[in-house]
Amino acid sequence: MSRKFRLGQSREAQDMDHRESYSAERKSHSKRRQQSAERLSTGLSSHDPDSLLQLPDPTPWLHLPEATLITRHSQWVDLELPDRSELRATLGGKLKGVKLVVGDRVRYSPVPVEATDADRPQAQVVAVMPRRTLLKRGGIDDREPWQLICANADELWACAAVVDPPLRPGLLERAQVLALAAGLVFRAIVTKRDRASVKDTLPELDPLRGQGVPILETSAETGAGLDALRILLADRTAVLVGHSGVGKSTLVNALLPGHELLRTGAMSRYGTGRQTTTTARWLPTPFGGTLIDTPGIRNLSVRGLSRELLQAVFPEFKAAVLEAPMDFDPNDEEVLDALDLDYPERLQSLQRLWLEMEERNPNQNVHR
Repeated sequence: MSRKFRLGQSREAQDMDHRESYSAERKSHSKRRQQSAERLSTGLSSHDPDSLLQLPDPTPWLHLPEATLITRHSQWVDLELPDRSELRATLGGKLKGVKLVVGDRVRYSPVPVEATDADRPQAQVVAVMPRRTLLKRGGIDDREPWQLICANADELWACAAVVDPPLRPGLLERAQVLALAAGLVFRAIVTKRDRASVKDTLPELDPLRGQGVPILETSAETGAGLDALRILLADRTAVLVGHSGVGKSTLVNALLPGHELLRTGAMSRYGTGRQTTTTARWLPTPFGGTLIDTPGIRNLSVRGLSRELLQAVFPEFKAAVLEAPMDFDPNDEEVLDALDLDYPERLQSLQRLWLEMEERNPNQNVHR
């Protein structure tokens, strides 16, 4: 029996109804989109990234009760009330385009619900209060200049494992920049300390020690350092960041015994961690504070942040180097001798961040 076709369709349509045909079609579309992107002018000079962070005026809603946003879903949000109970809510019309994140303080209005439907939103968020702090990283392009991580946190804890994966100072430098930009206290949390010799002083952390950055060495296996973290969490909100596989979820499970256990994962065959946390999680602690666990990251982009922050991250460099670090060749021994650096590789780190901060539209091949 021959297949019938609608008017205007070719009989060859049945030959097109195949996975390989669709795959070839997608490849051609992808190539055309790339060519179009290369010709695209973004008009960055007239695009103010900070305008995307502005919030509607909450003044008309200050008489309503306040809560903390702890989860953002596609159609609704979960709120934590002052007594730490939870409430599901929808978003008011003026907030549909606002980028809300974990930690936002909001005002909400109760709405009537069916008593038989426990999962139905029981309130409506109508306003967002001004953010005391906002942790963000550089976005993917000029149309998405910022990726928001959380709001109203007090401290940023950057997790770095001793091994599996190896300790990467670059992550700590980037996290320090983000903490400075957000006005957060920065701490370095070393995980899997039991996997290295006690005699190993972890010299990769010496630049942070020289700056007086608090460093806590922990082990979920032996419990070392966990009591100190619990004391810190007694009266503050801390956000936890780190590469996949550094042991964040394992640390949280050991830090909050009796809490709902987070899934943990082993290393991949490529030597990188397998991501087990897929969204920021608001974790109230039994000793008063809150821990925000974030998904494992591959890169903390500093794109769009001020280069003035580098002075605090790299205090060993003189002003002339900080103003034009690319003028100094990190492979020239005479240059390194003249700079008299305890850790010469820090010059390359400075150059990487300095260049990234001026990047414009990394997803396109041309810049206007």
